Amino acid sequence: MNIKQDEADFRQLQQQFAAYIRNPEHTAPPAGIEQRRLKVYSDLFFNNVRGFLDTAFPVLKTLYSEPDWTALARQFFSSYACQSPYFLQIAEQFVTFLQDYQPTAADPPFLAELAHYEWAELYIATLTSKAPLPALSWAELTGEALSTSRLQLSELAMLCAYQYPVQQICVDFQPTEPAQPVFFLLYRNSEHEVKFVQLNQATLLLLNTLSEQPGLTFNQLIQAISAQLPGLTLPQLQQGALPLVQQLTAKGAICGYPA
Repeated sequence: MNIKQDEADFRQLQQQFAAYIRNPEHTAPPAGIEQRRLKVYSDLFFNNVRGFLDTAFPVLKTLYSEPDWTALARQFFSSYACQSPYFLQIAEQFVTFLQDYQPTAADPPFLAELAHYEWAELYIATLTSKAPLPALSWAELTGEALSTSRLQLSELAMLCAYQYPVQQICVDFQPTEPAQPVFFLLYRNSEHEVKFVQLNQATLLLLNTLSEQPGLTFNQLIQAISAQLPGLTLPQLQQGALPLVQQLTAKGAICGYPA
């Protein structure tokens, strides 16, 4: 009895089976397994993945005909090596797959960006915070507290930048060329609703700096971005940024930094 040979044969059978399940139209079926049974497995696996994509990318799906959406899902299923069977991680891996995907005539030019935007909303909606961050009150961002209250972006928030107005895309609005870049802060509020705030370049810089340097006070944050906005004085930056930071603090998108 050759155990090593048996193990090698079994591994080969597994590889043939997996290859056929991924791409039954272009892969020879493993010998000794009934074709009808192989088709049941192939359809089951693909339909599960296709169902995940339907749920995770509802807007994107509506922009495709049924055959074209199935073809895109099939290409992802057959050519991308997913590392996890979980719904959320499959959606994330689909977004990664699209980064190197070569679009066809059936694909909208904003395919990758819209997919990322839909995934980001889903990710924020389902993200589990490691531990609640200290909440800040409005009063903690006024007066002398501006120099002492340490801030950070909520763990339930994400900064995003796109070349297309992804928040507006639908069946009736499908831009064909990039426009002015759009920037967003996506966050989940205390009612567990995902909201977004559209940002300009200055507010994006401010929040990105806070994301990269958590623990800054408001005054330190203004000082940190001032060199990149030389056309504005410190008082002007403070006056322009304070209402946004107070608003996002009230909404829970900016939190206190743990002591």
